[in-house]
Amino acid sequence: MKRRFNILYLLLACCTLTNPFQLVQSKTSLANWQKANIDWRRYEGTHINVLADEQPAFMALKPYLPIFEKLTGISVGFHALEQSKMRHRRAIDLSKGLGLYDVIPMGVTFLGQAHANNYLEPLARFLNNPLLTDQSWYKMTDISPNSLSLCQIDGTLLSLPFDFSAPIYFYRKDLFNKFNLDVPDTYEALLTTKVALQQALDKHPEYSDVHAFASRTMPGAGLNTWTVLPIMRSYGAQIVTDEVRATSNSQSAYNAIEVYRDLVTGYGNPANSRTLHFYQIRKLFKEGKLASAFIASHFYNEIDTKNESIVWDKWEAAPLPKGPFSRETSPWAWALAINAHSQKKSAAWLFIQWATSAQTAMLLSTGGSPPRMQIWQEQLFNLVNKPGFNNTMLWVFENATPSYIQSGITLFPEIGEIISHAYSQIFYGADIQNTLDSSNEKIDSLLNKKE
Repeated sequence: MKRRFNILYLLLACCTLTNPFQLVQSKTSLANWQKANIDWRRYEGTHINVLADEQPAFMALKPYLPIFEKLTGISVGFHALEQSKMRHRRAIDLSKGLGLYDVIPMGVTFLGQAHANNYLEPLARFLNNPLLTDQSWYKMTDISPNSLSLCQIDGTLLSLPFDFSAPIYFYRKDLFNKFNLDVPDTYEALLTTKVALQQALDKHPEYSDVHAFASRTMPGAGLNTWTVLPIMRSYGAQIVTDEVRATSNSQSAYNAIEVYRDLVTGYGNPANSRTLHFYQIRKLFKEGKLASAFIASHFYNEIDTKNESIVWDKWEAAPLPKGPFSRETSPWAWALAINAHSQKKSAAWLFIQWATSAQTAMLLSTGGSPPRMQIWQEQLFNLVNKPGFNNTMLWVFENATPSYIQSGITLFPEIGEIISHAYSQIFYGADIQNTLDSSNEKIDSLLNKKE
């Protein structure tokens, strides 16, 4: 498989770019979207409100909203909030049926709950309406199946992805080369590498503020769980089985969280490693103060030019290490959904179709990580020009699948809170087995209430 990735990368890297100014002009021409055999101006004069996360992919979309408004005659209110505030605003709007926002940002962690409460409008009737959608132009088949799987519950499509990522291993290739270190392929090897790397850094005064490794530790559903759950799966552990049975305190779960605890605490980690938000981890890596970290794959677009990061030409990436059972990651798709209480659903659909189209994705490729392979093949593999990262993204597209509890089950928000706080306690020194047993009892209680 590795050989196939390398061959594909070499083929893709042969792509060339035209004059940048001409490229921008051609990409923003309305003709790109007018090729779709639909009446974009069917809802001219309508106003829609879009809720967004202050995350790079969403913010990359904002400058291009005038294109949509000019194309359709639909005006757009774009309201971007910090993630916790966005989730709070979204919860109020949906739970109270206010319909304030026509288009809602969605991730798989909340999808099951939203579907169970009929908060979202299923998209099939819009997608299959030839008056609203030109399927031959839109090319659903170009969207990564693994990203689409994060947008549906029991076969019902509830959202469409426009940014797709998964945690991968970012590292400073200059430091690994300097200290003759191999990229670790297993979690045990990563533990050894963390110590060896920090020992090497400590011998050089110029690296006095550089730490060997960091990963998510903060509690919260979707926070530390996003990087803990892949190691759980790689050790053969499940939090909840497909038969809806809590097994989060198994021996394999113990082994996995013990290794993760040792990875994120102690020698080789920043002093505040137990409280680092993932935004802080990104910042440290960008500033050259982290030698390696588990970070979302779409982070590449924050460190790929000299204007963005001092390590722009010094980094590489690899898949997460493998455990004794398998190699895993946690895919995530930021997606757009229609509020079931919106009074302008068809206009909202036109916005989603435009925002997630290949033509718009071409514009967002330097601010997000499009789920469309066409974009990667035509420009991103060549632009990023890092063989390890490119091969890793191919691996993510082909192999990134969610664990059962991350696949949109209704109780994930509650279960995620329980396990994430248990993991946080373990990072602070709590007894592993007692903590896992206690959290497993809470999960059992939740599952029994559901029955």
